[in-house]
Amino acid sequence: MFDDVKERLQGCVYTIFTPFDADEKVDYAALDRYLEHMYRTGARKFYAMAYNSRYSQLTHPEILELNAFCIRKVKQLDPDNIAIVGDPIHCSTKETIEFSRHAKDHGADLVSLLVREKYFSDDQIIDHYADVGRAARIGILVHEMPFLSGMNGLQMHWPASLFLALPKVPEIVALKEDAKDFEITKLTLTLEPRIRVVIAGRKSVFMDYRPYGARAYLNGISMLDARIGEAFWAAYERDDKARIQFILDKLEAPFFDRCCAKYGWHRTNKALLQAAGFMHRRDRMPMPHLSDADYALVEDVHREVAAAAATLFAS
Repeated sequence: MFDDVKERLQGCVYTIFTPFDADEKVDYAALDRYLEHMYRTGARKFYAMAYNSRYSQLTHPEILELNAFCIRKVKQLDPDNIAIVGDPIHCSTKETIEFSRHAKDHGADLVSLLVREKYFSDDQIIDHYADVGRAARIGILVHEMPFLSGMNGLQMHWPASLFLALPKVPEIVALKEDAKDFEITKLTLTLEPRIRVVIAGRKSVFMDYRPYGARAYLNGISMLDARIGEAFWAAYERDDKARIQFILDKLEAPFFDRCCAKYGWHRTNKALLQAAGFMHRRDRMPMPHLSDADYALVEDVHREVAAAAATLFAS
């Protein structure tokens, strides 16, 4: 039923970042310009998601409004684009069904579902996804992140048995892998080709999963320009080691090693987008944005990365 979407969900999947204006309202004009830019430079798979898209800072009505806007814009750019949106980070199965129906009614290809309730059993999680699938009849991208145990409150990775049970739900099309653990990610890749696995993290880490059949990843530095992500994927497909290494060393490493390692991924991604002129780095508290002094480093790194990108595009 969802094989076409799954087959096209390969290569770089592009995050939809949510900008805020000076009044902390969603800056839809900036978001519109950013989506236009990413499409013009080659993005075809767009993903509004829990944390990169700032759902944690939005009310539930705002998430519905953001989802509708993103789906509409992505499909206006090209009806064949893949549009993925999500549900709130914390909510009941009943509300997840409402968000999933809303996504389908507005033309989304997949709904990304993140379960942040405490984990008690595999059946609890599988029943949640199965109930949503039956009620909403939309393809599901499972957003996997470590749980908090319902027994002792400690953080825990998904049990292997839970991953292996996901194919029981016919509407589950893909998995956004977010454990950032090598062995767990290897396990998830055994779900291919039944379930497409989208791997989070930097491209250099993604390369470690090449021998295990990795076919999709979430953009990192490619947030600046989809030509970076598309060039990387083309090089990955033909095993062009020199071009891959150039992208890893000259485009990815400066941002991850000098900015993300110092300030964290979520604050630096929007700071980089501000340096590139797409949106302001501000967020709603309690998410702090970088100070002017810290932002200066991101500007320096952006100039370096932009110069390297120009070399990549010219070659």
